[in-house]
Amino acid sequence: MKKNNKTKIENLDIFLSFLLLGLTSFGGPIAHIGYFRNFFVKQKKWLDEKLYADFVSLCNFLPGPSSSQVGISIGYYFKGIKGAILAWIGFTMPSVIILMLFGYAILNYDSSIPQGVLKGLKAIVVVIVFQAILGMSKNLLKDNMGYIITFFTALFLIISPSSLNQLICLIISGLIGVFVYREQKRKEKNKKFFIEINFWKISPLILFFVFLIILPIMNEIFNSNLLNLANSFFKVGSMVFGGGHVVLPLLKEEFVASGMIENDLFLAGYGASQAIPGPLFTFSSYLGIFLKSEINTLFTSIFCLFFIFLPSFLLIIGTLSIWNELRKFDSIISAFKGVNASVIGLLIAALYDPIIISSLESYYDSALILISFVILFFTKIPQWAAVFLISLCGWMLAYI
Repeated sequence: MKKNNKTKIENLDIFLSFLLLGLTSFGGPIAHIGYFRNFFVKQKKWLDEKLYADFVSLCNFLPGPSSSQVGISIGYYFKGIKGAILAWIGFTMPSVIILMLFGYAILNYDSSIPQGVLKGLKAIVVVIVFQAILGMSKNLLKDNMGYIITFFTALFLIISPSSLNQLICLIISGLIGVFVYREQKRKEKNKKFFIEINFWKISPLILFFVFLIILPIMNEIFNSNLLNLANSFFKVGSMVFGGGHVVLPLLKEEFVASGMIENDLFLAGYGASQAIPGPLFTFSSYLGIFLKSEINTLFTSIFCLFFIFLPSFLLIIGTLSIWNELRKFDSIISAFKGVNASVIGLLIAALYDPIIISSLESYYDSALILISFVILFFTKIPQWAAVFLISLCGWMLAYI
């Protein structure tokens, strides 16, 4: 990817541009990518269509939050690591601050937050995740094998839910994809078996795998809450394929199933994260408010945020220089077709447990879910406004 020498971009330009997007980009990762295109390709003309499409293609190929990764890629393209960090801070800071304040309010003033509001947040999560499943199915499931992988992933994880089983499903589905889709012809093929690699350019990728291997080992050796959190959030950030919503079942298995956070608090924060701009991964900063560690609440929240995004930084920076060669290998593209199908099954399992099981407890909850469904599917109200409206409905129904 060649640099555009005609465009002189300053560090402050990058930060302020992404801060503006962080304050105004509602609607999830797909919408964010549209906002980025309008802003950087159409309005500012920092990038051309082809280069921007390359960034989007790369970020959909890698695990992690695709919209945040596109932002990191743009920042890195112009100003290296400093630009990547500035782009990330600008885009994530607004939602981090809002979610931390929301978590702090629940933690310290729980009795002042109406139970109906929390029930409204849980109800709309049901429909939001259902929408994500429908949208991803339409875009990713192109044949019968995709549907089969999705069905058996969902069935297996509903019967036997665990983070280990989630990882097993992703690996097996990737292997199935390699064999099932290997006959599909593509225009661009790489006839080489090896890629010329510069060690320093791929050192972030090496560091990614070092963290992935070392953190679980250190967590077993040392009795530390901080190491446990670092391991959990780094692992989750390394496993999210197919969109930000996939972080829900992964984090649920890490923290709700282990009893580290109550399910109601977990789903309330996830629901609140739908009402604000910015990336869904900032949900980790909300969780950090409730998770115990050797440091204070504020720094624990920032610590969790850092480790869930760290895989994205390492993968993006390490992969940019060799992406054009990697995507010519059919086996890599085929594997990710299988992984994407499995991801939808993973979301279906999460929709059933814990979302529906914990959200559908009474006729009152059914009414909230039905209202959420009607608003999100049959009106043009933005998703963030719908979250506020359903929270208000929950508060009102609580007094009926």
